[in-house]
Amino acid sequence: ALIVEPAGSVFLNPKNGRPLKSGANAVIRRADGSSYREFAMFVHDFALLFDKYNKPLNPPEHPGSDDDPGVMGISYRCEPMRERLKKKNDPSHIFSSKKYGDPATPVLETYPGDPIVIRLLDGAHEEQHAFNINGMSWRKEITNPVSPIVQEQTIGISEAFNIKIDEYYDAGDYLYYFGGIDDLWLGLWGIIRAHKCRQKHLLPLCNINKPAPKSHCPPKGAVIRKFEIAAIQTNIKYNRYGDHDPEGMVFVPLEDAEDVKCCRKNPVPLILRANAGDWIEVTLYNMFDKPVIYHDYPSVPLDMPHKPSDRVSLSPQFLKFCPQCSSGVNVGYNKAEQTAGPGECIKYLWHADKEYGACILNSFGDLRNHRYHGLFGAIIIEPPASKYYHNILSIKKNHEEQSVITAPGVETFREFVLFAHNGIRLLDKKGNVIKTTEQRAEGAHGAPDHEDTGEKGYNYRSERFFNRLKRLPIISKVFSSRVHGDPSTPILKAYAKERVIIRLLMPADKPRNISFVLHGHNWRAQPDDPFSTIIPAQGAISVGGVYNIELQNGASDVPGDYLYRSGSLRWDVESGMWGILRVMNRNIRHRCECICRNIGHWWEEHWYDKYM
Repeated sequence: ALIVEPAGSVFLNPKNGRPLKSGANAVIRRADGSSYREFAMFVHDFALLFDKYNKPLNPPEHPGSDDDPGVMGISYRCEPMRERLKKKNDPSHIFSSKKYGDPATPVLETYPGDPIVIRLLDGAHEEQHAFNINGMSWRKEITNPVSPIVQEQTIGISEAFNIKIDEYYDAGDYLYYFGGIDDLWLGLWGIIRAHKCRQKHLLPLCNINKPAPKSHCPPKGAVIRKFEIAAIQTNIKYNRYGDHDPEGMVFVPLEDAEDVKCCRKNPVPLILRANAGDWIEVTLYNMFDKPVIYHDYPSVPLDMPHKPSDRVSLSPQFLKFCPQCSSGVNVGYNKAEQTAGPGECIKYLWHADKEYGACILNSFGDLRNHRYHGLFGAIIIEPPASKYYHNILSIKKNHEEQSVITAPGVETFREFVLFAHNGIRLLDKKGNVIKTTEQRAEGAHGAPDHEDTGEKGYNYRSERFFNRLKRLPIISKVFSSRVHGDPSTPILKAYAKERVIIRLLMPADKPRNISFVLHGHNWRAQPDDPFSTIIPAQGAISVGGVYNIELQNGASDVPGDYLYRSGSLRWDVESGMWGILRVMNRNIRHRCECICRNIGHWWEEHWYDKYM
């Protein structure tokens, strides 16, 4: 790669400060004397590697085969999960240098708060990848101060992105990784190490204005929202046709744990809400009551049978936390245990310093064996002083998929939280594993790629074409609720012209990109940029991606049903990744809801908050 630096810059060796002509790591000193640390990283796939016995890894069936051969790497390095598990079977510490030593992939060394620029490049060969950093975020466009704050960047062949991290970060080890489970399994992850003390091999930066460190203790008078969350195992019913995951794993509010475990209440992905400025204290209880079973489907390249972990954690995107104590991931040489075993609990403390909107909650107890069973969630950071309404009732701990949000100085909006996830292990009502991608046409390509295995859906729900067409084999009516009834996927209900924000997240699991289409509606690609492109579809969605989609001019002014779906008709939509936005007339019920919310808001402000 050729990296073009700012005019007048000099390039220095980070170890000794001498001029540098080439290399992946450098200190760039601008003409004004300010400087930043630069790391160039290449991701590549179809790497034709051999093991230590000189046997090829994942070879093609024959020369010229259209199979996906080889493995993957970062700058000619990889740290496969499989090889670590051979040394010690401990998936909950798979990223721990204390257990396994540092990975072979680049360890990016810095000091707390030093400005960082990562030059991310995809040199070869075919696949899509999603670069994530746990505990660090950046602007999607490096020079646009109103572009979205992100923690994931999707990248494909011959693409390059500049990732600028200029907010303060504490001393500790941070995990960077490519989010799709195939990528992680093959070793696409590494560590950003922020040294607390000066190192002989790493010179400090000169003439920089570091952002001020942020305290990890709530100040006096701060709002502290406390949540008690349970991780449980339960059968997840994805639709009325009997498609289900009998080994489902979910996060639920502690008070709902028994009802969900006993199937008295249908599980939905965990949704927490807090306001910008709040501190969030989460106590996580591991209530797993049976061993986690290893499965070889959905598949990953070069898979290996192993014993899954039964430990869980919670790790948020965007929020500020101590990387040593509240990150939710055992990485590098960080000291504190970040996961909880069965019968144990663990406490985390996070700070919502900004109005982030949608933030994924990950569990790093065992990404390979937990995530495709549903162990993920979200925390939505709303505007300051927001109140959350379910119908007309204001609820402090609103875990609903659909809610109405009010806040001082902000136009009231209806909010939908939509989790898009793939790589799901589903069984039909007869107990057979569902494999939609293997139902191919005669003469088609052989077995599907690993990244296409597993089923798809939204919010633990899926509406496969197969089930509908079995009942009535007329493809033109497959989306019709008059013929088949409403789909099992979320029915998003809004009134005409009502302000609507869709919190779209992709927490799991495969690296195959998807897209999001909502018929009859458009939105800004970048919500806070008035000059942003108006789009009818969001593409390049991959694991770790979050999108706060505000519909232009609100829900359509024409009442009716509007299809939302993935943009890929084959496999995604036919595998169940679609649903309905139902736009309703502004009738008497709408007026009553608005009046009741206004009265309730007035009551809380003038009486309830003052005297209760």
